[in-house]
Amino acid sequence: MSDTTVDLSIAIVSYNTRALLLDCLRSLFESTLATRFEVIVVDNDSKDGTVEAIRISYPTVHIIVNHENRGFSKGVNQALEVGTGRYLLMLNSDTLVRRQALGRMVACLDGDPEIGAVGCKQWTENGRLYQSCFPFPSIQDHLIHASFLRKFAPAWPEALAAGQAVDCTKSQDVDWVNGACLMVRTDLLRACGGLDEGYFMYFEDVDLCRTIHQRGYRIRHLADADIVHLIGRSGARDRTRLNLVWEFSRIRYVEKHFPLFKRWIMKAWIALGAIVRLIGAIGRRPSTVNDCSLDMYVSVVQRLWHWGQPVPSRLLWTGPKRG
Repeated sequence: MSDTTVDLSIAIVSYNTRALLLDCLRSLFESTLATRFEVIVVDNDSKDGTVEAIRISYPTVHIIVNHENRGFSKGVNQALEVGTGRYLLMLNSDTLVRRQALGRMVACLDGDPEIGAVGCKQWTENGRLYQSCFPFPSIQDHLIHASFLRKFAPAWPEALAAGQAVDCTKSQDVDWVNGACLMVRTDLLRACGGLDEGYFMYFEDVDLCRTIHQRGYRIRHLADADIVHLIGRSGARDRTRLNLVWEFSRIRYVEKHFPLFKRWIMKAWIALGAIVRLIGAIGRRPSTVNDCSLDMYVSVVQRLWHWGQPVPSRLLWTGPKRG
């Protein structure tokens, strides 16, 4: 291996998270000492001085400046086009990398050619272990997270969720890993066609992990490497639009990966939930009704019967990836 070989390309997609991103970069450069890496920041038209701050504080960082918010999947694919590392790490701007974490993830991929991608433990700002690896989505999984079940029968979905939870304190093979910190073999990611750009954000990570499995590789969760994930810091500004993007991505995943019978069960379930919430919103006092919320529920129902329809631009949430 050449002394100039880059082990790792780190792709960070950013939108108006200057302070978080600067802290993330600081943690990267302070904690990742034994790994040869490059950082590629894809900025989705930030208005908070993100680009200027990075150029001043971290002049070695490669910045791709978009003049619109192109979403997470397209941003990662832009980084993939220019990355030179053997591996590519998708990393949220609202994360802090702990010492040796990325080196251990690189070593994991170096040590086993059958592992296609690897993730690590994630801690919240308050020191709680954050669930970062999961089984593939199923009808049962979506029932567990149904809001009305959690409201009227909280014990039942909690028991089901506990029964299928992956133990993140143990290193093990898993179905999929949260894309907030996911390292993939670069040549494999390119062979997969990058991330599916039909997902503006959300579900692109589980979609990718499913494709990696289909190509005969394993997904590994590594318990001796960890990051801090500042949950909620980057996505708290407009929860309604955030939920809309999540719903459209969920529908795309269901259409793409669920067999026909289960697909229609799930679409009927999603439609029922949206209609119930729409009726509830209409029934409130007019002064409390959010026009965007009403549009969101209507758009979800319309999307269910129009394959591949993108999120309406008037409702598109333009914040950063997840959290």
